[in-house]
Amino acid sequence: MPTKRSLASLLALSCAAALTLTGCTAAAGGGSPASEGGRTVETVLGPVTVPEEIESVIVLEGRRDLDIVLSLGLPLTGYPYEAASTLDLEAPVARALSEAEGASPMFLAEEINLEAIAEAAPTLIVSRVDDVEPILDELQAIAPVLAIGDQSTSSWQDDLRLVAEATGTQARAEELIAQYDGRVTEMSEAYADVLASQTFAPINMNSDGSDTRPNRLLSTVLRDLGATPSAAFAAAIQSGEGAEFSPEQLVSTWSDATAVVALVNDAAYWKELQTDSLWTQLPAVAGGHVVRSDKQTHEGAALTAFHSLDVVESLLATF
Repeated sequence: MPTKRSLASLLALSCAAALTLTGCTAAAGGGSPASEGGRTVETVLGPVTVPEEIESVIVLEGRRDLDIVLSLGLPLTGYPYEAASTLDLEAPVARALSEAEGASPMFLAEEINLEAIAEAAPTLIVSRVDDVEPILDELQAIAPVLAIGDQSTSSWQDDLRLVAEATGTQARAEELIAQYDGRVTEMSEAYADVLASQTFAPINMNSDGSDTRPNRLLSTVLRDLGATPSAAFAAAIQSGEGAEFSPEQLVSTWSDATAVVALVNDAAYWKELQTDSLWTQLPAVAGGHVVRSDKQTHEGAALTAFHSLDVVESLLATF
């Protein structure tokens, strides 16, 4: 963590940078004219003024914030990286991230490094309100901070539009949202009979049991498509909250689901499931109507939404 002296120096530097940037034109293009000194937007933490020219952006959480910055084509400089894990499925943002020139992993996820962020001297910092609020003063001493929500407090479309308004990229945001809406319409029409006649469930699976949550991004994609929910998924939608079940409740909870997206993070566990006596009893499994995803589709923005549509379409194609 920076010392008080270093933070004071950073504040002076950021103020000087803001003065230098005043009067520049938007690098990202599109959107409405900027106000004097930059674009001012309202966030859950109050108004934020962003310089007209965005030279570098840092994200703190690495899910929706990262997706938004990549989706809008903003100049990503730094992002958090995951510790070595068993995740084996390609991330929805992997291709865009690999093509983001100048972007590099900066600190371990959930271990925000203020000194590394200050050294990078970004034009803008974007992340969830839960991540920025505890260290808001320190972050604001480095660069303007855009606080966005998560899947439980706001839609990815709303957060995408917020960042777009702040960075002059509204045209790109509306294009992405229109593309998503168009594909939802196409899939809803092409698979109308399957979506109506089958019962769908996004099931998070691990050795401790299973759960379903109505506001994860993949869950909202199923809902946007008008998929008929299984009983447990429907109950979660009605309550607005997730529901958890023990391993012994697997069959009793999910036996009415005829189409399943299994959200499994561990490749070894996924392999074990294929011969699990309870798992193989499920009608969706027996009928071959299961596809796998993982936590990387729990939350995101346009790129993750498109990827989730691909996952669901691969499930629909099994009928």
